[in-house]
Amino acid sequence: MANTENMIKWMTDRKGTVTYSMNARLGPNSYDCSSAVYFALISGGFFTSGMIGNTDTLFSHLEKTGWIQVQEDASGNYPAKKGDIFIWGNRGASGGEAGHTGIFLDDQDQIIHCNYGYNGIIVNDHDTIWEINGCPTLTVYRYGKPGNSQIKPQPNPSQPISVTKEQQTGLISMSGTFYPDRKLAVSQDTEPDEVISPALDYYLPGMAVHYDYYLHSNGYVWISYISQGGARRYIAVGPDDGQTNTTWGTGFFN
Repeated sequence: MANTENMIKWMTDRKGTVTYSMNARLGPNSYDCSSAVYFALISGGFFTSGMIGNTDTLFSHLEKTGWIQVQEDASGNYPAKKGDIFIWGNRGASGGEAGHTGIFLDDQDQIIHCNYGYNGIIVNDHDTIWEINGCPTLTVYRYGKPGNSQIKPQPNPSQPISVTKEQQTGLISMSGTFYPDRKLAVSQDTEPDEVISPALDYYLPGMAVHYDYYLHSNGYVWISYISQGGARRYIAVGPDDGQTNTTWGTGFFN
């Protein structure tokens, strides 16, 4: 049976014992904010084993599995409760450093989250941390309809979490078509040094690059696809700065 207690327990069991990393984000020793929440949701029985995304995909994944947005009250406050999940950032543009997520521990706005500033999973007062970070756009989700305590059956959370080969290498599932605004190199890895990893080919401005994954590595964001020969290829599409206006083209969060 799915429940928020198991979800919260997954986070509290790792409080102070893991570090923060956007590259090695799939554990067991490090996570980023969204991967920690995804693993917690899997442990709580809300998500299926192996279902890993990012802050931006979390919106739709929660909505598809029975989570409902909590609405503001008359004073403009979100009446969060224990087990609610918060997401900072604008939907559609909250990937990477542009967003953040975590879980409410109680009804007094205490949250548990994996974050860069404290290099791991920690408990903070939500409003304090939210204000320090410039009061980003806030969305709060609660499982089920208000007042409905019925829990939907989900896969047994005690079963081992399976992780695909792509997830082990830090790849994040997202399909799309990217159109570069400059000449971009195709690589067999995410090493930007062309002496160590020479370009295999190039995409010219305006050409369509169909990708199925992306990842953060070596200071860049890379899109990835399978070549006609069956090998995975990588293209750096911009600096890993959490911004969409610095991407070298369109079709990736912009």
